[in-house]
Amino acid sequence: MKRVKYVVIGVLAMVLIVSLGWLISDAKEKSAMKSQPDIFLFQNQGELHWMELTIQKEKLKGKLHQQFIIEEPGQDPVLEEKTYSLKGEKSGNNYELILNKDGDKTIYQATLREGNLFIQLQGDSDGKLYKAADKEELQVTINELQDEFDSLIYHAEYKEKERIRKFFNDLKSIYGFLYTDEEQSFQLFIKIDEALLEGEVSGSLVMMTNKNNAYEETTYALNGITDGLMIEFHTTVDGKAMKLEGNFHQEDASSFDLSFWESEDNVLFQAVTEDEFNQRNEEYRKGES
Repeated sequence: MKRVKYVVIGVLAMVLIVSLGWLISDAKEKSAMKSQPDIFLFQNQGELHWMELTIQKEKLKGKLHQQFIIEEPGQDPVLEEKTYSLKGEKSGNNYELILNKDGDKTIYQATLREGNLFIQLQGDSDGKLYKAADKEELQVTINELQDEFDSLIYHAEYKEKERIRKFFNDLKSIYGFLYTDEEQSFQLFIKIDEALLEGEVSGSLVMMTNKNNAYEETTYALNGITDGLMIEFHTTVDGKAMKLEGNFHQEDASSFDLSFWESEDNVLFQAVTEDEFNQRNEEYRKGES
């Protein structure tokens, strides 16, 4: 009888141990599930933002991740990634998020809408809808942006060659570039005689002055380089070597600024046709421009 009693007690002990093991395991699993951050993501062409938020007793903390593709003429595309810390509070379906960007704090208001998070800058009426996602959906979205970036890299060389080709075609079609000083003390005209796809350019700069009804022109030979973004000329002024530097203002050849020895600031040259140049030059000769 005692033996049966001991057996029953042993069985009950084993059942209790197994049950406790299940309870502990289940508690750990639930605790792990609760500690998993909520993921919200915003996707647009060339950019991806996602938040990982962990909420404990109405307090929240997490991170904001940003990935975006940067494209600039004359440079290879870059996929830039930044991560910022987040903290804040939750009240019902409303969130207050404090974003820390290198010590600068920005406050956002957010509202849960059907499981998604609508986020706007504090005091601003516009905002962005961050969609709820799991890790698998997030990884798919990250891969999509990476594929977009890889495609841009693959086609970057072709696009750059096309940009250069179009720029030099446009440059060759322009009669010249004109600048007139606001005080009418001088007028400058640059004519490009040769422009090669390799970047070499040559031509002339004509400086026109009209003082006391005495019109004068001085011509300087120019040799330089350009990639359609920057431009650099070399010339000689009164026996001294001079370098003129500047940049095109558009993604075309219609205007550029250039340093000039008679001016503290760069001067702006704008494309003109032959008729426009003749008309404005005639006006300048007469002191009418």
